[in-house]
Amino acid sequence: MLTSSTVVETAPAAYNAATTYALDATASVAGSAGLLTIYKSLQGGNTGNTPASSPSWWTVIGTTYQTYSGGATYALGDRVIDATAHLVYESLAAGNTGNALTNTTKWLEIGPTNKWAMFDVLRNTATSVPGSLTVVITPGRRVDSIALLGVVANSATITVTNGGSTVYTITKDLNKREVLDWYDYFFRAFATQPSLALFDLPPYTGAVITVTLTATSGNVQCGACVLGSYEYIGDVQYSAESDVLNFSTVTRNFDGSSELVPRRNVPKTVQQIWLEKSRVNRVRDLRDALNATPAVWAGLDDSSDDYFEALLILGIYKRFSINLRHPQHAVISLELEEI
Repeated sequence: MLTSSTVVETAPAAYNAATTYALDATASVAGSAGLLTIYKSLQGGNTGNTPASSPSWWTVIGTTYQTYSGGATYALGDRVIDATAHLVYESLAAGNTGNALTNTTKWLEIGPTNKWAMFDVLRNTATSVPGSLTVVITPGRRVDSIALLGVVANSATITVTNGGSTVYTITKDLNKREVLDWYDYFFRAFATQPSLALFDLPPYTGAVITVTLTATSGNVQCGACVLGSYEYIGDVQYSAESDVLNFSTVTRNFDGSSELVPRRNVPKTVQQIWLEKSRVNRVRDLRDALNATPAVWAGLDDSSDDYFEALLILGIYKRFSINLRHPQHAVISLELEEI
Protein backbone atom coordinates (compact mmCIF):
# COMPACT_ATOMS: atom_id res chain seq x y z
CA MET A 1 0.00 0.00 0.00
CA LEU A 2 2.70 2.52 0.99
CA THR A 3 4.91 3.05 -2.04
CA SER A 4 7.20 5.76 -0.71
CA SER A 5 7.54 8.25 2.12
CA THR A 6 9.79 11.17 2.96
CA VAL A 7 9.97 9.82 6.53
CA VAL A 8 13.20 7.95 7.26
CA GLU A 9 12.77 4.54 8.90
CA THR A 10 16.14 2.83 8.46
CA ALA A 11 18.89 5.29 9.35
CA PRO A 12 21.66 6.17 6.87
CA ALA A 13 25.29 5.69 7.81
CA ALA A 14 26.64 7.64 10.77
CA TYR A 15 28.12 11.05 10.05
CA ASN A 16 31.85 10.92 9.29
CA ALA A 17 33.84 14.15 9.39
CA ALA A 18 36.23 12.81 6.73
CA THR A 19 33.46 12.10 4.22
CA THR A 20 32.50 14.63 1.56
CA TYR A 21 28.73 14.79 1.28
CA ALA A 22 26.88 15.79 -1.88
CA LEU A 23 23.78 17.97 -1.98
CA ASP A 24 20.82 16.10 -0.39
CA ALA A 25 23.04 13.32 0.99
CA THR A 26 21.97 12.08 4.41
CA ALA A 27 23.77 11.08 7.58
CA SER A 28 22.75 10.05 11.09
CA VAL A 29 23.95 11.21 14.50
CA ALA A 30 23.42 8.99 17.55
CA GLY A 31 21.77 10.28 20.69
CA SER A 32 20.71 8.58 23.90
CA ALA A 33 18.66 5.37 24.19
CA GLY A 34 19.19 4.43 20.55
CA LEU A 35 17.68 7.62 19.11
CA LEU A 36 19.20 8.72 15.79
CA THR A 37 18.79 12.20 14.31
CA ILE A 38 18.82 12.27 10.51
CA TYR A 39 20.40 15.20 8.69
CA LYS A 40 20.32 16.18 5.01
CA SER A 41 23.16 18.05 3.35
CA LEU A 42 22.19 21.49 2.04
CA GLN A 43 25.26 21.89 -0.17
CA GLY A 44 27.67 19.87 -2.21
CA GLY A 45 31.30 19.50 -1.15
CA ASN A 46 30.17 19.21 2.46
CA THR A 47 33.23 18.10 4.47
CA GLY A 48 34.02 18.50 8.17
CA ASN A 49 30.85 20.43 9.02
CA THR A 50 29.34 18.96 12.17
CA PRO A 51 25.57 18.55 11.50
CA ALA A 52 24.31 19.75 14.89
CA SER A 53 26.29 23.00 14.75
CA SER A 54 26.31 23.76 11.00
CA PRO A 55 22.80 24.93 10.03
CA SER A 56 24.00 26.37 6.72
CA TRP A 57 25.30 22.92 5.74
CA TRP A 58 22.80 20.54 7.31
CA THR A 59 19.09 20.40 8.16
CA VAL A 60 17.23 17.92 10.34
CA ILE A 61 14.75 15.79 8.39
CA GLY A 62 13.60 13.52 11.21
CA THR A 63 14.51 10.94 13.81
CA THR A 64 14.45 7.17 14.04
CA TYR A 65 15.98 4.41 16.15
CA GLN A 66 18.80 1.98 15.50
CA THR A 67 17.84 -1.20 13.65
CA TYR A 68 17.86 -4.27 15.88
CA SER A 69 20.91 -6.52 15.59
CA GLY A 70 21.17 -9.86 17.38
CA GLY A 71 24.89 -9.33 17.87
CA ALA A 72 24.63 -5.93 19.54
CA THR A 73 24.39 -5.29 23.28
CA TYR A 74 21.60 -2.98 24.42
CA ALA A 75 21.28 -1.09 27.68
CA LEU A 76 18.13 -0.84 29.76
CA GLY A 77 15.79 1.62 28.02
CA ASP A 78 17.49 1.46 24.61
CA ARG A 79 15.07 1.48 21.71
CA VAL A 80 15.38 -0.33 18.40
CA ILE A 81 13.24 -0.85 15.31
CA ASP A 82 12.19 -3.97 13.50
CA ALA A 83 12.31 -2.64 9.93
CA THR A 84 10.36 -5.62 8.59
CA ALA A 85 7.41 -5.38 10.97
CA HIS A 86 7.81 -1.56 11.23
CA LEU A 87 7.69 -1.65 15.04
CA VAL A 88 9.66 0.02 17.84
CA TYR A 89 10.84 -2.00 20.86
CA GLU A 90 12.41 -0.95 24.16
CA SER A 91 14.98 -3.01 26.06
CA LEU A 92 13.77 -4.21 29.45
CA ALA A 93 17.20 -5.33 30.64
CA ALA A 94 20.79 -4.16 30.83
CA GLY A 95 23.37 -6.14 28.86
CA ASN A 96 20.61 -7.25 26.47
CA THR A 97 22.43 -9.37 23.87
CA GLY A 98 21.11 -11.98 21.46
CA ASN A 99 17.54 -11.90 22.75
CA ALA A 100 14.94 -11.93 19.98
CA LEU A 101 12.41 -9.10 19.90
CA THR A 102 9.72 -11.70 20.53
CA ASN A 103 11.18 -12.30 24.00
CA THR A 104 8.71 -10.31 26.10
CA THR A 105 10.88 -10.51 29.23
CA LYS A 106 13.64 -8.63 27.42
CA TRP A 107 11.75 -6.39 25.00
CA LEU A 108 8.63 -4.22 25.21
CA GLU A 109 6.73 -3.40 22.01
CA ILE A 110 6.22 0.37 21.97
CA GLY A 111 4.26 0.76 18.74
CA PRO A 112 4.73 1.53 15.06
CA THR A 113 7.79 3.30 13.71
CA ASN A 114 7.46 6.99 12.93
CA LYS A 115 7.12 6.22 9.21
CA TRP A 116 4.18 3.87 9.75
CA ALA A 117 2.48 5.51 12.75
CA MET A 118 0.03 7.40 10.52
CA PHE A 119 -1.22 4.14 9.04
CA ASP A 120 -2.40 2.43 12.21
CA VAL A 121 -5.86 3.18 13.57
CA LEU A 122 -4.82 5.09 16.69
CA ARG A 123 -4.94 8.85 16.46
CA ASN A 124 -2.61 9.15 19.48
CA THR A 125 0.25 7.52 17.52
CA ALA A 126 1.38 10.01 14.90
CA THR A 127 3.99 10.42 12.21
CA SER A 128 5.94 13.63 12.87
CA VAL A 129 8.70 15.26 10.79
CA PRO A 130 10.04 18.79 10.33
CA GLY A 131 8.63 20.97 7.59
CA SER A 132 6.76 18.70 5.19
CA LEU A 133 5.59 15.13 4.81
CA THR A 134 4.88 13.33 1.53
CA VAL A 135 3.60 9.78 1.18
CA VAL A 136 2.73 7.91 -2.01
CA ILE A 137 0.11 5.18 -1.67
CA THR A 138 -0.96 2.53 -4.17
CA PRO A 139 -4.17 1.00 -2.78
CA GLY A 140 -4.38 -1.74 -5.42
CA ARG A 141 -8.17 -1.50 -5.45
CA ARG A 142 -10.83 1.11 -6.02
CA VAL A 143 -11.07 3.79 -3.32
CA ASP A 144 -13.03 7.02 -3.41
CA SER A 145 -12.35 8.57 0.00
CA ILE A 146 -9.50 9.67 2.20
CA ALA A 147 -9.45 10.90 5.79
CA LEU A 148 -6.54 12.59 7.55
CA LEU A 149 -6.88 12.89 11.33
CA GLY A 150 -4.71 14.25 14.12
CA VAL A 151 -3.12 16.63 11.63
CA VAL A 152 -0.78 19.49 12.48
CA ALA A 153 -0.07 21.30 9.21
CA ASN A 154 -0.91 24.49 7.37
CA SER A 155 -1.88 22.88 4.08
CA ALA A 156 -2.70 19.49 2.58
CA THR A 157 -2.45 18.45 -1.06
CA ILE A 158 -3.95 15.22 -2.37
CA THR A 159 -3.15 14.14 -5.92
CA VAL A 160 -4.40 11.06 -7.76
CA THR A 161 -2.68 9.74 -10.87
CA ASN A 162 -3.70 6.85 -13.11
CA GLY A 163 -1.50 5.48 -15.84
CA GLY A 164 0.94 8.34 -15.28
CA SER A 165 -1.70 11.06 -15.81
CA THR A 166 -3.04 13.32 -13.07
CA VAL A 167 -6.79 12.76 -12.73
CA TYR A 168 -7.41 14.63 -9.48
CA THR A 169 -5.63 17.19 -7.35
CA ILE A 170 -6.74 19.45 -4.54
CA THR A 171 -4.98 21.66 -2.01
CA LYS A 172 -6.71 22.51 1.25
CA ASP A 173 -5.74 25.45 3.44
CA LEU A 174 -5.81 24.09 6.99
CA ASN A 175 -5.30 27.44 8.73
CA LYS A 176 -8.21 28.59 10.80
CA ARG A 177 -9.08 31.29 13.27
CA GLU A 178 -12.36 31.35 15.16
CA VAL A 179 -13.35 35.00 15.46
CA LEU A 180 -16.54 35.60 17.44
CA ASP A 181 -16.01 39.22 18.48
CA TRP A 182 -13.59 42.15 18.12
CA TYR A 183 -11.36 40.88 20.91
CA ASP A 184 -10.89 37.61 19.01
CA TYR A 185 -10.22 39.55 15.81
CA PHE A 186 -7.29 41.39 17.35
CA PHE A 187 -5.90 38.92 19.86
CA ARG A 188 -7.01 35.33 19.26
CA ALA A 189 -4.19 33.04 18.16
CA PHE A 190 -4.22 31.31 14.81
CA ALA A 191 -4.71 27.53 14.72
CA THR A 192 -4.93 24.74 12.18
CA GLN A 193 -7.70 22.34 11.25
CA PRO A 194 -6.90 18.91 12.76
CA SER A 195 -8.80 16.73 10.29
CA LEU A 196 -9.72 16.52 6.63
CA ALA A 197 -12.04 14.12 4.81
CA LEU A 198 -12.64 13.92 1.07
CA PHE A 199 -15.26 11.71 -0.56
CA ASP A 200 -14.73 12.46 -4.25
CA LEU A 201 -11.52 10.69 -5.24
CA PRO A 202 -11.81 9.09 -8.71
CA PRO A 203 -12.04 5.32 -8.05
CA TYR A 204 -9.46 3.95 -10.50
CA THR A 205 -8.17 0.45 -9.82
CA GLY A 206 -4.62 1.49 -10.64
CA ALA A 207 -4.71 4.84 -8.85
CA VAL A 208 -1.60 6.22 -7.17
CA ILE A 209 -2.40 8.68 -4.38
CA THR A 210 0.10 11.26 -3.16
CA VAL A 211 -0.52 13.10 0.11
CA THR A 212 1.61 16.12 1.03
CA LEU A 213 1.30 17.95 4.35
CA THR A 214 3.22 21.18 4.81
CA ALA A 215 3.90 23.31 7.87
CA THR A 216 5.23 26.85 7.69
CA SER A 217 7.21 26.21 10.89
CA GLY A 218 7.87 23.35 13.26
CA ASN A 219 6.85 19.76 12.70
CA VAL A 220 4.17 18.32 10.46
CA GLN A 221 2.11 15.67 12.20
CA CYS A 222 -0.44 13.12 10.99
CA GLY A 223 -2.17 10.78 13.42
CA ALA A 224 -4.07 8.72 10.86
CA CYS A 225 -4.34 8.39 7.11
CA VAL A 226 -7.29 6.21 6.10
CA LEU A 227 -8.28 5.27 2.55
CA GLY A 228 -11.40 3.41 1.49
CA SER A 229 -14.81 3.58 -0.15
CA TYR A 230 -17.54 5.54 1.57
CA GLU A 231 -20.98 4.15 2.34
CA TYR A 232 -23.94 6.47 2.85
CA ILE A 233 -25.97 5.41 5.91
CA GLY A 234 -28.40 8.34 6.12
CA ASP A 235 -28.69 11.90 7.40
CA VAL A 236 -27.69 12.81 10.94
CA GLN A 237 -30.47 14.59 12.82
CA TYR A 238 -30.06 17.75 14.89
CA SER A 239 -30.11 15.93 18.23
CA ALA A 240 -26.58 14.50 17.78
CA GLU A 241 -24.29 14.56 20.82
CA SER A 242 -20.51 14.87 21.12
CA ASP A 243 -19.17 13.35 24.31
CA VAL A 244 -16.01 11.78 25.79
CA LEU A 245 -15.02 8.83 27.92
CA ASN A 246 -12.89 10.48 30.60
CA PHE A 247 -10.22 8.20 32.07
CA SER A 248 -8.86 10.81 34.48
CA THR A 249 -9.29 10.14 38.20
CA VAL A 250 -10.16 12.44 41.09
CA THR A 251 -9.43 11.15 44.61
CA ARG A 252 -10.76 12.98 47.66
CA ASN A 253 -8.57 12.84 50.76
CA PHE A 254 -9.86 12.77 54.38
CA ASP A 255 -9.57 16.55 54.62
CA GLY A 256 -11.46 17.23 51.40
CA SER A 257 -8.39 17.98 49.32
CA SER A 258 -8.18 16.31 45.95
CA GLU A 259 -5.60 14.45 43.90
CA LEU A 260 -6.06 14.79 40.15
CA VAL A 261 -4.53 12.36 37.65
CA PRO A 262 -5.20 13.55 34.11
CA ARG A 263 -5.58 10.80 31.53
CA ARG A 264 -6.87 10.56 28.02
CA ASN A 265 -10.34 11.62 26.87
CA VAL A 266 -11.74 9.18 24.29
CA PRO A 267 -14.16 10.95 21.93
CA LYS A 268 -17.59 9.43 21.38
CA THR A 269 -20.78 10.47 19.60
CA VAL A 270 -24.45 9.63 19.95
CA GLN A 271 -26.67 10.35 17.00
CA GLN A 272 -29.92 9.50 15.27
CA ILE A 273 -29.90 9.00 11.52
CA TRP A 274 -32.76 8.95 9.03
CA LEU A 275 -32.34 6.36 6.29
CA GLU A 276 -34.42 5.54 3.23
CA LYS A 277 -36.15 2.16 3.40
CA SER A 278 -34.46 1.02 0.19
CA ARG A 279 -31.03 1.26 1.85
CA VAL A 280 -31.79 -0.66 5.03
CA ASN A 281 -30.48 -4.07 3.93
CA ARG A 282 -27.31 -2.50 2.62
CA VAL A 283 -26.72 -0.81 5.96
CA ARG A 284 -27.45 -4.06 7.82
CA ASP A 285 -24.71 -5.74 5.78
CA LEU A 286 -22.36 -2.88 6.62
CA ARG A 287 -23.16 -3.27 10.31
CA ASP A 288 -22.08 -6.92 10.15
CA ALA A 289 -18.92 -6.06 8.18
CA LEU A 290 -17.86 -3.43 10.74
CA ASN A 291 -18.37 -5.58 13.82
CA ALA A 292 -15.35 -4.72 16.03
CA THR A 293 -13.70 -3.21 12.96
CA PRO A 294 -12.45 0.40 13.04
CA ALA A 295 -13.69 2.81 10.39
CA VAL A 296 -13.94 6.53 9.82
CA TRP A 297 -17.46 7.78 10.63
CA ALA A 298 -18.31 11.27 9.39
CA GLY A 299 -21.58 12.87 10.38
CA LEU A 300 -20.90 15.69 7.92
CA ASP A 301 -19.03 15.74 4.61
CA ASP A 302 -18.01 19.41 4.78
CA SER A 303 -14.69 19.84 6.62
CA SER A 304 -15.31 23.57 7.02
CA ASP A 305 -18.53 23.08 9.02
CA ASP A 306 -18.10 23.91 12.71
CA TYR A 307 -19.76 20.60 13.67
CA PHE A 308 -17.49 18.52 11.41
CA GLU A 309 -14.84 17.69 14.04
CA ALA A 310 -17.44 16.92 16.70
CA LEU A 311 -19.03 14.27 14.48
CA LEU A 312 -15.85 12.72 13.07
CA ILE A 313 -14.75 9.46 14.72
CA LEU A 314 -12.09 6.93 13.81
CA GLY A 315 -13.34 4.02 15.80
CA ILE A 316 -16.03 1.40 16.34
CA TYR A 317 -19.74 1.37 16.96
CA LYS A 318 -21.06 0.42 20.41
CA ARG A 319 -24.71 0.62 19.40
CA PHE A 320 -26.12 0.37 15.89
CA SER A 321 -29.85 -0.24 16.08
CA ILE A 322 -32.24 0.23 13.15
CA ASN A 323 -35.81 1.18 14.08
CA LEU A 324 -38.36 0.31 11.37
CA ARG A 325 -41.36 2.19 12.75
CA HIS A 326 -41.83 4.41 9.67
CA PRO A 327 -43.20 2.96 6.42
CA GLN A 328 -40.63 4.60 4.13
CA HIS A 329 -37.76 5.57 6.45
CA ALA A 330 -35.75 3.82 9.16
CA VAL A 331 -34.24 5.53 12.19
CA ILE A 332 -30.73 4.46 13.17
CA SER A 333 -29.51 4.95 16.73
CA LEU A 334 -25.72 5.08 16.51
CA GLU A 335 -23.15 5.30 19.31
CA LEU A 336 -19.51 5.54 18.28
CA GLU A 337 -16.24 5.47 20.22
CA GLU A 338 -12.74 6.31 19.10
CA ILE A 339 -10.30 3.46 19.70
